[in-house]
Amino acid sequence: MVFRHLGQRIREERTRYRLTQEQLAEAAEVNESYVGQVERGEKNPSLETVVSIANSLGVTLDYLLQEEIKVEPDSLINELVAIAKDKDPEELRLMVNICRMIDDYTAKVRQKER
Repeated sequence: MVFRHLGQRIREERTRYRLTQEQLAEAAEVNESYVGQVERGEKNPSLETVVSIANSLGVTLDYLLQEEIKVEPDSLINELVAIAKDKDPEELRLMVNICRMIDDYTAKVRQKER
């Protein structure tokens, strides 16, 4: 587990909800300076503390703990091509339609976030 990533994820969620470190600390029942140390990756919080912070932010524990995986776009395209290979035209049409639906949905979500 990379605690620096955990701290970054906590900071992202805290700022998304426009909470100060003090407000998060109060909700999670920890010290304000401790929140800052966790966000900077200087302190490794206990599981109990991470659960309390997750609950205070309204996110799941697994969301806070999962590490971001950097993937090159070309490798994802190659993976899609491998999946599509040897599919009949009806299956390919279904796959394309699903991809378009996901693309439309994510565009709408991004537009609402602005």
